[in-house]
Amino acid sequence: MRVPSFPMAAALLAVAVAACAYEQPGNPSAFTAPSDRAVLGVGPHGGGPPGSVVFYSRRGGAAKIYRMNADGSDVTRVTDGPGDDLWPDISPNGRQVVFASNRSGNNEIYVLDLADGTLTNVSNNPADDSWPRWSPNGQQIVFHSNRAGNYDIYVVNADGSGLRAITTNSALDQWPDWSPDGRQVAFRRGNDVYVADADGVEQNVQRLTFFPTVINQMPAWAPDGRHIAFMSLREGYCAVFLMNADGSNPVNLTPKDAAPASSWCSRAPSWSRNGRIYFMSFRTATSGDVEIFSMADDGSDLIRLTTSAGEDGGPRSR
Repeated sequence: MRVPSFPMAAALLAVAVAACAYEQPGNPSAFTAPSDRAVLGVGPHGGGPPGSVVFYSRRGGAAKIYRMNADGSDVTRVTDGPGDDLWPDISPNGRQVVFASNRSGNNEIYVLDLADGTLTNVSNNPADDSWPRWSPNGQQIVFHSNRAGNYDIYVVNADGSGLRAITTNSALDQWPDWSPDGRQVAFRRGNDVYVADADGVEQNVQRLTFFPTVINQMPAWAPDGRHIAFMSLREGYCAVFLMNADGSNPVNLTPKDAAPASSWCSRAPSWSRNGRIYFMSFRTATSGDVEIFSMADDGSDLIRLTTSAGEDGGPRSR
């Protein structure tokens, strides 16, 4: 189903590439606010072209999708309408945004054309469809759904055709992400992170983490394919970890400060093309508000990108 929507999106075009920005690392709770960047000589668009980061925000009440530059500047709202719009991803060419929304009553997957504002429902099912991710070639979308009674991983073409399942296991399968070459999908199964081939059903499934009593989820493949960032509760609070693509050498990139575990959470990591990691977090420095940060892939160079009241989350970059 295609319906006209969001005329404000037509003015948003990504046209230039700018230099990446790195700042001095500090303690786990330290960050550089957007207002400090001019003093530090940070480039105007950080690590990507204008409008290259999408996220959702509840700054206006219901969750809507926004775009911003890689350094957190020029925040622009791109969705409107009823309900909550969540978990966006921007297409590799920057021309479309896919997201989950309950605007029709249940969570569906929508594709927004940023040039003409056209909105397309590509899932069309009364189930819970969420966490969409563009394939590296921009032709397909992977997402999770409980349309068969259990959460599994599905792939659909960008126009809504060709729906197929990648997983059919009895365990809970959620939070998928493509490998950079498009051949595999990483996802949560049960409480651990797994990978499977993207071109079959239950093909070449491999387990990468082994903490069945705590949640490990939201995997995100690095652009070079050598590492996977993910969220884990293995240290008693939700933190962003980095591991090799085979599951070895996991490292906590967002260790908490002396505050109680209940006041610290970092999750939903994603990558920029130049290898920085974006994530959402509440911590001592945000006074419990959920904001978006970026960091180098070793946890240093922490930058706070949003400062508004209301939850900001689900950052994705191209």
